[in-house]
Amino acid sequence: MPEHVAQQPSSGPYAAIYQQLDTARHEIRLLTLHPASDENDQICCSLSHAELNPQNDSTAPVYEALSYVWGEPIFSEPILLNDQKFFVTPSLKYALSYLRSKTEPRTLWVDAVCINQSDMEERNHQVALMREIYSRCQRDIAWIDPMIGRSFDSSQLAHPRLRDEVEEEIRKGMELMHKITAKDSKTLKRLQNMHDSDGYFLDYGPQEHLHAVFDTPTIWKRLWVMQELSLAPRLTLVCKDDELDWDSLSVLLRDEPYFDAFHMYRSHENSFPVWGEIFVTVKLIEDQRRLFREPENVHSGLMDVVTRFREMESTDPRDKIFGLLGLVTENHGIEIDYTKSVGELYQETTIALINLSGNLDILCQNPFEGNDGHKALQEAGHRNTPSWVAEFDAKHQDSVAPIFAQRDIFGAGLKCCETPCRLLGKDQRILALRGTILGKVKPILQNPSKNYLVKGIMDLYFDRDTILNPSAHIYAPSINGKTVSTGETCISAFWRTLVKDCTIPPRMRRLRQKEIDILNVTNQERLREGEINVFSFQIASDRHESYSIFSYELGDGFDYADVDDGSNMTKVRNDTILREFMFVMTENGLFVLARWHVREGDVVAVLDGGKVPMILRKAEAIENEEGPGDVYRVVCAAYVHGFMDGEAETGVEEEWLKKQDIMLV
Repeated sequence: MPEHVAQQPSSGPYAAIYQQLDTARHEIRLLTLHPASDENDQICCSLSHAELNPQNDSTAPVYEALSYVWGEPIFSEPILLNDQKFFVTPSLKYALSYLRSKTEPRTLWVDAVCINQSDMEERNHQVALMREIYSRCQRDIAWIDPMIGRSFDSSQLAHPRLRDEVEEEIRKGMELMHKITAKDSKTLKRLQNMHDSDGYFLDYGPQEHLHAVFDTPTIWKRLWVMQELSLAPRLTLVCKDDELDWDSLSVLLRDEPYFDAFHMYRSHENSFPVWGEIFVTVKLIEDQRRLFREPENVHSGLMDVVTRFREMESTDPRDKIFGLLGLVTENHGIEIDYTKSVGELYQETTIALINLSGNLDILCQNPFEGNDGHKALQEAGHRNTPSWVAEFDAKHQDSVAPIFAQRDIFGAGLKCCETPCRLLGKDQRILALRGTILGKVKPILQNPSKNYLVKGIMDLYFDRDTILNPSAHIYAPSINGKTVSTGETCISAFWRTLVKDCTIPPRMRRLRQKEIDILNVTNQERLREGEINVFSFQIASDRHESYSIFSYELGDGFDYADVDDGSNMTKVRNDTILREFMFVMTENGLFVLARWHVREGDVVAVLDGGKVPMILRKAEAIENEEGPGDVYRVVCAAYVHGFMDGEAETGVEEEWLKKQDIMLV
């Protein structure tokens, strides 16, 4: 889908080219690419209207779709469209020149030509049809442009010799993949004989050829293309006269032992395999395509889709949502409308996620949470987007890891929240939730300019007798006059808070009582002796044994609760604990692990539908928008020792905690 609408010419003869579409009949335009016997002949095309869902199946349109990257929005290349001059980008002209036949017309759907880009109403309607357009095509042609995305200056982009060299790299890469996927015996024997070892090793020439196909081209980085490649029933990678069918890649990815047998190296040190890294985006697309192979059972959730493709690039931040809705099967209710602001769209999407799930996962394990918190916290007077709204355009490298990777590892609040969401205020920007306030953060002792080891944190918050005589120092927070204690020592609660009462990431599960007992002895002894680290258990990982991209992610839904084969006690790296988290205490004695932007006076709350507690910051009153109850901004999710498994709800039932309205802005 085009992202540079404003630059495309829209006046003069263009009005005559685009006849109005019948939106009630789900009409689209199709491009007929007329044949040419000479590659230098002018590109001639014509547009026609077609109904996507005709009453008579025999009249269903037959066409191929084209997925490609626009490149710079410079419409400098003329083609003939309906016998009139029409300007397109160099990248599109280049693709069309090689896709046209010498003898037969070819019917295509091409976004830049088939949609009147100057008509916002039409654009909104056609974007909403993307799922149907790409699902109903005979096949999608993924054009692997040899030049766009490479580090050449503009004067080199059209240089025939340079282009030919890159095209040759792509051709060799496709040829190699044909042989690998076909398990060509000669090729495999040659790759096996390169090194005196098991498996198949690709040296730098073949490695560069594969990079030229699967890594360097910008098509693998553009968000709109992800939807297109995921939806098409048949998909082919094309560069000039060379093709590679996606089905062969799909078979390769499913054959894990065979896939694992291939290796390549990052440098001449020959020490680090990077074979799987080449196929990361291919794997993301294949995962999505697999969901649509059995339409009667398909479930493709909004949260999963926006997270899966979050690293893809788009010029318009609204396309982080609009560009992926065609992949979502849930009834999300989000209307494609480019007159909405980014803030309005992101708020609507956040509400949709809460309503669809019935919980607050988008707040409690928000994958788009920035390193320094929400913009509403960072910028004084920032009111474009409420703090509870996810910033879907946040890059992965600028975001923090969620407190927990597996979705059901904690259960601090009620399983569900009130839906549909209650929105208050004249602009519907206040999210009204139900929850309990546990306490208020007391003065923070860490100096933000210093780096701390675990021992340093312990020395700040506890005196020496806490570790020397642990039984005399019991973890016993007091909430509204109720002392909440299991008899656990402060030093035990301290180290369990630091490790979030879990095994070491990435394979996280709750620590078992026998493990806690062992770790209590070990950590108490080691900390008394001046050890700077704490210990926890780690579930054995086979990551060093398997290079397959399948072995890297078992998914958020994988339950490690019954996994303990090969688990062992080991030191927890300080940066694992303290790089993104900070230990703090509340005025009433709660031990909390929160983000570094937490402040004295922030409150700790457990919200209905929240799997972990939240840190909230009292907000200034908003004139005419307050509604009942105090108003807060979201600071971050938190681990609160002793309140991760429904204890707050028990407090409500026993009446030492009170459920109340909590307003988020």
